Amino acid sequence: MNKFTKVAILSFCLMGCQTAYLTSEGERLVGNVASGCIFGKVFFDDCKAGAAVTGAATIIDNQN
Repeated sequence: MNKFTKVAILSFCLMGCQTAYLTSEGERLVGNVASGCIFGKVFFDDCKAGAAVTGAATIIDNQN
């Protein structure tokens, strides 16, 4: 099982369980990083780059 699949499964499990371990901002970050990984893999064949870009953009967006 490749890293992309593991990250996707982990993020969906964490969000689906409605655990108290993640805040709403944390859930948003995990979801955006997972989707960034998908987009990075599809368009650039690089999951890490897509995840890094969307993660950084989410963190910057959350700073008020």
